[in-house]
Amino acid sequence: MVAIFRTISETLTQVVQELLNNKLRSGLSLLGVSIGIFCIIAVLSAVDSLKRNMESGLDKLGTDMIYITRWPWQFSNEEYTWWEYIKRPTMQYEDYQILSDKLTKAKAVAIETWLNASEVRFRNNAINSGSISGVTDQYNEVYTMNFKDGRYFAPSESAGGGAVAVLGFEVAQELFPSGIAPVGKYITVSAMNMQFKLRVIGVLEKEGESIIDISNDNSIIVPFNYIRRIVDMNSGMMDPMIEVRPKPGVSADEIKDEIYPIMRSARNLRPAEDNDFAVNEVTLAADALDSMFAMLNMVGFIIGGFSILVGGFGIANIMFVSVKERTNIIGIKKSLGAKNYLILTEFLIEAIILSLIGCLFGLFLVWGVMKLAAAQTGFDFILSPDNILVGATISIILGVVAGIVPALLASRMDPVEAIRSK
Repeated sequence: MVAIFRTISETLTQVVQELLNNKLRSGLSLLGVSIGIFCIIAVLSAVDSLKRNMESGLDKLGTDMIYITRWPWQFSNEEYTWWEYIKRPTMQYEDYQILSDKLTKAKAVAIETWLNASEVRFRNNAINSGSISGVTDQYNEVYTMNFKDGRYFAPSESAGGGAVAVLGFEVAQELFPSGIAPVGKYITVSAMNMQFKLRVIGVLEKEGESIIDISNDNSIIVPFNYIRRIVDMNSGMMDPMIEVRPKPGVSADEIKDEIYPIMRSARNLRPAEDNDFAVNEVTLAADALDSMFAMLNMVGFIIGGFSILVGGFGIANIMFVSVKERTNIIGIKKSLGAKNYLILTEFLIEAIILSLIGCLFGLFLVWGVMKLAAAQTGFDFILSPDNILVGATISIILGVVAGIVPALLASRMDPVEAIRSK
């Protein structure tokens, strides 16, 4: 054990000396390793950051939630083309009512639809975009809504389609100057060539953003029946979605087994007819994302693999040169009793250290690029310990593979011939 530690210490000194004596050759050789590690770890870290952000957005939807729309989130039947789906009827308020009345395993059922606002104004303050969500009274049970100020719709406001609104955090921040309480004030909304006034009854706490934009921060939430009063729901421009949260302990399969017969009966579908609606789970979206992320990771490994290969040849070249330059020293060591495995270990450790130095530069480059990207985009990029470990593991394997032949060559030298070589 002492001999191995001494070998590692001596090898580290020799590696540093080798790098200092042959800066250009060593630098070019390690550049391939650095670029390869950069490509692989940069892609892995970017994908991990993207995945973490998207999963946080999907978590807001609820892992146990069921969403009923005319569009499936996953197309399993390749022969069923998209134009067949577009012929399906949209979700209707009557569908929501039937499900709300008949589902026994649902904790809450809501229907939601959306409008894009061209302008939202309070006095002289205006925003030129905003999402208007029309929701029913159980929406606050389907999703967790934390109020910064005010309240949710009263049952009478929801049923009667009152001209009231709950504002997302960002909308309230932009419309109302500091010192003016939004609750009780009226805002003017322009959408679909219409203009209407809404009384603010509540403001939500900040939820934060995600790439898939699952957040109410920029939303104006109004009663679904208010949207029904001002917009033709059968115009083809509206595409509502029914949202179902199961009771605690009820699985997705159990609630789906209830939904299908109720919806088929509501749509008057005969037994031989296909469903004209889709029952979606968040897990479907998560599975699709996992497949996409796996593909991106593979691309990163392929791109980085070519640079790693070049770097491996570079390290092997350094090791062959190092063996040739130290042939006389190897002979002396072996004549003094150094075992073959110690010589082999010495050169393998040298190759691994060289590879790890290249890895270190590559990881530092990833960290710098991610800090710069985060500062420019506001997106949170993270270089995780797992990805650092992946980079180090790849480098160690590369060092062993690149150094094994020169190390075997050095360990099998005849000590007499080696001493005579100089």
